[in-house]
Amino acid sequence: MQVISPNDVKIYNLTHGRSVPDWLSERKKRLLLKTDVSLQRRIQLMQDFAMPIASQCIRVTPDQTHIYASGVYPPRLRCYDTNELSMKFERGMDSEVVKFKILSDDWRKLVLLQNDRHVEFQTQDGLYYRTRIPKFGRDLEFYSRTGELFIGATGSDVYRLSLSRGTFMSPLETSSEGVNCVHIHPDHSLVMLGTENGTVECWDPRSRNRASVLTVSQDKSVTCLESNKLLGLGVGTNTGQVYLYDIRSSEPLLVKDHYYDKPINSIHFHETEDENLVISACSKSFKIWHRDTGKPMTAIESEDDITDVAWVKGTGMFFFANEGAQMKSYYIPSIGPAPQWCWFLDTLTEELEESTENTVYDDYKFVTKEELTTLGLDHLTGTNYLRAYMHGFFIDMRLYSKAKDIANPFAYDEYKKDQIKKKIDEGYKSRVEVRKLPNINKTLAKKSISKGSQLLDDDRFGSLFTDKDFEVDEESEQYKLINPTVKKQDRNFSEVREPSSEEDEEDYKEEMKRKKAAKKTSQMKIVSCENTAAILSNTKSNVSKLLGDRLGDDQVKSRGLPRTVVGAREMVVKEKEPEDKRSRRDEENKEHTTERRQLGRSANGLLRKQRGKFWKGKRVG
Repeated sequence: MQVISPNDVKIYNLTHGRSVPDWLSERKKRLLLKTDVSLQRRIQLMQDFAMPIASQCIRVTPDQTHIYASGVYPPRLRCYDTNELSMKFERGMDSEVVKFKILSDDWRKLVLLQNDRHVEFQTQDGLYYRTRIPKFGRDLEFYSRTGELFIGATGSDVYRLSLSRGTFMSPLETSSEGVNCVHIHPDHSLVMLGTENGTVECWDPRSRNRASVLTVSQDKSVTCLESNKLLGLGVGTNTGQVYLYDIRSSEPLLVKDHYYDKPINSIHFHETEDENLVISACSKSFKIWHRDTGKPMTAIESEDDITDVAWVKGTGMFFFANEGAQMKSYYIPSIGPAPQWCWFLDTLTEELEESTENTVYDDYKFVTKEELTTLGLDHLTGTNYLRAYMHGFFIDMRLYSKAKDIANPFAYDEYKKDQIKKKIDEGYKSRVEVRKLPNINKTLAKKSISKGSQLLDDDRFGSLFTDKDFEVDEESEQYKLINPTVKKQDRNFSEVREPSSEEDEEDYKEEMKRKKAAKKTSQMKIVSCENTAAILSNTKSNVSKLLGDRLGDDQVKSRGLPRTVVGAREMVVKEKEPEDKRSRRDEENKEHTTERRQLGRSANGLLRKQRGKFWKGKRVG
């Protein structure tokens, strides 16, 4: 059960919460009820109070013992017993139900208007009689004094069906193209017709003559009518306005707008000793407001479009038919007590009101000790202004905002500067922008720009260039093993920049010149050489000697002197191996091969020997 309190008026949503699927087995349902806390706390006021897809119309019987509801899909009619708090029966329909009317005080007789132009009468046994009208019907009303049924349709005629005679009577001819709603005043029996032309036509059922015409609006159509006492009248339009009239005057007493531009589908009047209220609903909202001033009392905004509202009169119980599968049940204690068949609701609501406490989190801000010191409020520790919670405190939002303004008085100036800077940057968008590379994965960004990829502009890969967890370590051994030619590839990619102004262009030229100069110097490698004269003198004196003698002299000299290199390359000549070492190594290799041959086993025995071919005891092959 959900509790909301718009305008400090508590409203209890009795159908809020999770529902158990019907296709689950009884064992799984019991397990869910044992383990799921949300299912344990829910209140199931009426069992199976739902439709497969959506509900269209809902009504409460005059004796308040049964509830009728029609819905889809497939089209069906369900009856709920309030004493048993469960569904009494369900009947399938051939077509969708537009409106239906309960003819008796209990659930036994009703008439249904269907969208295929049929009017169907049902009793406790089922279908009793079915007839058809010439045009598609929109609304119907039963006049109990003469036993006549008035049916409004798309045309200008209002059809009259006499249930006492069993025949159609002459229709009422209106001046409109269609009749949206029909209402009969319970006191003076005036038949009121809401038309598409924005008028309300009042007819006298005794003489079948038009008594008066009330023009509500020429550019609107009337969608709902409801009477209040002898002279009061409520008119709902297709644009979401409710007009309150005294039938003796053509000027409205009050106009109330729902501000949703949706048709009004239901109006009810509720009068008590203290206040007079009007209950109106459109497809988006359900509102209760004062009749004399229009001041709102409370409101409910529905997630699914509301198609009809049924009120258990004298109580605070409301039922909504909507475009959702679950039909809504709301209880408002300020409107009236709970019905007799659900008296336990008053006890539950009283217990909830007694147990409610102000939570710590309402209108409070959580701050840490460091933030508290920054705001200069650390001296409030231990007072009632702070409530300790985990690693910080809860502080009143009003006190927090005041302290923040005092601690940082120039916050607004900084905000103003940021906004001005954003406006200036937006003006530079028409110019060529500098494409700045990110600090993370810069090599990948260069490759994507050079290939014309939109990787940097894609939001899905934004963290690849901002989060350090995704940074590729190019110095690691694994990266070098996977990408051995990465240095050669990096030479082919250069930073992509486009100058956005004259200063940026000059900087860009200087940077390119620096890069070219660095590239030339890197190609020319100067190798310094020490003792050049000594080396040249040695080379001249050794020209006449043989190569072996010169190598021997170099080995003797290299023992005491460091090796010097002229130029960027060096040639190394290895000394010839002695004869005794070479012969010794050859003998070892021969012994090794003979030993391997002795240990090896031939595979000839594994092959199957081919047998010879014989003919008459002689070998032929």
